[in-house]
Amino acid sequence: MKQLKWLLITTCVSIFFLGGASCSSEKKGDNKEYFIESGEIFHTIYHIKYASEKEQSDVINNAFVQLNHSANPFDPTSLLYAINNNTTTEVDSIFTQILHQAQHLSELTNGTYDITVGPLVNIWGFGFEPSPYPQGDVPSEVIDSILQFVGFRKIEIRNNKVYKADPRLKIDFSSIAKGFASDLVGNSLRQKGIENYLVEIGGEIAFSGVNPEGKEWTIAIRKPVLDSIGLEHYNDFETIISLPSSKGKRGLATSGNYHNYKMRDDGSIYAHTIDPVSGYPVQTDVLSATIITDNCAWADALATACMAMGSKRAIELLEQLPNVDYFLILANNQGEKEGLYQFISNPTFESYIVK
Repeated sequence: MKQLKWLLITTCVSIFFLGGASCSSEKKGDNKEYFIESGEIFHTIYHIKYASEKEQSDVINNAFVQLNHSANPFDPTSLLYAINNNTTTEVDSIFTQILHQAQHLSELTNGTYDITVGPLVNIWGFGFEPSPYPQGDVPSEVIDSILQFVGFRKIEIRNNKVYKADPRLKIDFSSIAKGFASDLVGNSLRQKGIENYLVEIGGEIAFSGVNPEGKEWTIAIRKPVLDSIGLEHYNDFETIISLPSSKGKRGLATSGNYHNYKMRDDGSIYAHTIDPVSGYPVQTDVLSATIITDNCAWADALATACMAMGSKRAIELLEQLPNVDYFLILANNQGEKEGLYQFISNPTFESYIVK
């Protein structure tokens, strides 16, 4: 299948670090080239393809710099770092947009999705600060003490200033920032008149138009499988889909606990999805959630929420939201005779599947 030349594999990875890039291009017959840029940003790899009369590296880099300034928890010059460390209350429009989208989803999920979960993510060893409990033996009293200052209603923005109910509260944008970054790059390209592009940052994708062959962009969704030593079957694909080109700009994101996890000495595994209510890692029947919707930031956050809510609550929410298509891979309670997992998707997403 010639279309699969432009296959991307969607996954879920952690983010945050500004790095180098490379650029190449492919000539087309309409006086435009498809430029291909890749590099590292936010501790993950990005791939960007777009049709333009000239390369747009400066535009792309400027978008990365903007997001880095607003939402990089490691950079001492960023707003997020300053707010987490109580050295400023000032925020900009990017920070405000990310926070408002996150809090909206927190309301919709009754707090199951919560970007103030940062201190809990850190203590379990998946965050932007080192944990003193690298083997996952976090004492219950430590969890209880952290829960006292976790909660999305304990932070708000008024007149471009952020107010925290407790100075110990720390924000973790990792469940939405990759998607927002993909949107930011995509929107920056659109401002230059570019309508055919695919921006992929750590598996979170903002896309529009068609690929260099004039066909819909095509991606693969991985199987949520670990091998016997706890490594992902990196090239095992569950399904391949074409991204709809007729709906303008859109976003896709995938979340799965199979990718970001830790293994205890006894061989047990605990994953990076932390329940902000209980304070502990949560494993629901959702092994992987892929969302396609109007923007990548919203898809990114929704995919994470699905992992924490479980399939019943997730589907109830997704069916209520406009312009949201979903593909969930679920643990199969029937046992191996019936297969390792099962799939649930809405009819529109099913129409995207090509293999």
